[in-house]
Amino acid sequence: MAADSWHLWPARALRTATDLFLPAPMRERGFDEKALLRARAFIRVTLLILTGILVLYTVWAVNEGPFDPVSLTWAVYALLVGGNLVLVRLTGRFHEITIANNLAGLSLIAILLHYTDGIASPLVPLFLTALATTGNFGGNRAILYFFSGFLAVICGTYAWQIYSGEAPADIHSRFAFLLTALLLLVLANLSSQSARTKTRRMLAQARDAAIEGRRRAEKTLGDLREAQEQMILQEKMASLGSMVAGVAHEVNTPVGLAVTGASQLRTETASILALAAQGQLRRSTFDEYLKVVDELATLIEKNATRAAELIQSFKEVAVDQSSDARRPFDLRAYATEVLASLAPRIRHAGHRVEMAVPDGIEMDGHPGAMAQIITNLVINSIVHAYPDGQRNGTLRLAARVLDGDRVELAYSDDGRGIPRELWPRIFEPFFTTRRGTGGSGLGLHLLYNIVTVRMGGTVRVGAAPQGGALFTLTFPRISPGKPPEPGLDDLSTDHVAVQ
Repeated sequence: MAADSWHLWPARALRTATDLFLPAPMRERGFDEKALLRARAFIRVTLLILTGILVLYTVWAVNEGPFDPVSLTWAVYALLVGGNLVLVRLTGRFHEITIANNLAGLSLIAILLHYTDGIASPLVPLFLTALATTGNFGGNRAILYFFSGFLAVICGTYAWQIYSGEAPADIHSRFAFLLTALLLLVLANLSSQSARTKTRRMLAQARDAAIEGRRRAEKTLGDLREAQEQMILQEKMASLGSMVAGVAHEVNTPVGLAVTGASQLRTETASILALAAQGQLRRSTFDEYLKVVDELATLIEKNATRAAELIQSFKEVAVDQSSDARRPFDLRAYATEVLASLAPRIRHAGHRVEMAVPDGIEMDGHPGAMAQIITNLVINSIVHAYPDGQRNGTLRLAARVLDGDRVELAYSDDGRGIPRELWPRIFEPFFTTRRGTGGSGLGLHLLYNIVTVRMGGTVRVGAAPQGGALFTLTFPRISPGKPPEPGLDDLSTDHVAVQ
């Protein structure tokens, strides 16, 4: 830990020193990030240059004395660079101060060359290195200005040495070498700047493309969520419509019998009234009429009661599914009502239901959700478990109370079952093995969402002992509060267990 801190200390120190020279407006929250990065880069490079100048001053002062003209020039250069940093902190004018730095630097380079053998100065490689480094931090125009100024200094020094007669013997070759080096540096810096510009442009395009892609993905995701919600609603309404059709067919029989009984009663009564009006009514005839009336009244009452029970059962289930209201309910009684509303569909398919739900399991939650679960399980068996109209199937619904005030609801059939390789996928939205033949792929997905999200439970799928499919649902007896609806990212079935 200490070693890591020691290695990070120089970078932290440079960052702290850089932030000391940031103008006040750049310290405020919400300032342009790109401008802030450019400002920090400028200050950081200027601090590094200032550090190099101070090192050079120290070395020259030790070797030649602190008042040597070259030492004093380095000291003046350091003061100018430091003063420019202070001006940046006070004014925030980076462009103007950069020009001032370049002018001061070029002037002092000319002075240093004058005092250190001109073209033959041992400082020339240092200036070329600094030129190559600092030239990377400006645009093409700044690079050309800076190199043009340095070229003017070199040419001026070359002309002065020739004019003064103090030129070394190889001054022409040195001058040619400097010109070649300057040309190569200009080309290298311009090429580097062009590459950086292209890279920045490509990065900007990639960023814009990523932003556009994300916007489109969010729009597509929203459309998918809307479509999914619409299809789930259609699935619920389809199951409710199927229940309506089944109950209407089931109610039609007792209502028809009641109407027939009432019509016959009216006919018998009219016949008795006609006999009484003619004075031909006998006791035996009246006694026979009373017997018929009793039978017809019993028939009407029985069938009217049956129709009322069916309608009441359907009404409760339908209201629960459409309103999704929360209320207490007995699991066995409510499951009986749901299965009664599904009885026409089950009977038409030629199957029967066995129920092993004990009395006294008092639920507190959404009965509509429970109705949807049982409906989807039964319809899934009728549609998928028995191919080619196979009949005489057995659908079994069982329940028990577990520790921790939880309830286990087990549903199974004796159909062809579900292949093991499909177990991890059957709860995925839109997954169905009957695409194009009536399967929407939303029945079990809706069941999964209801159990795991609405009821706070879990779902296990496996093989039933009798060879069909087995669904084991475990959920709290008291359902949790309604959570927010899940998005597509939350609809994973990774935690669905299989057995």
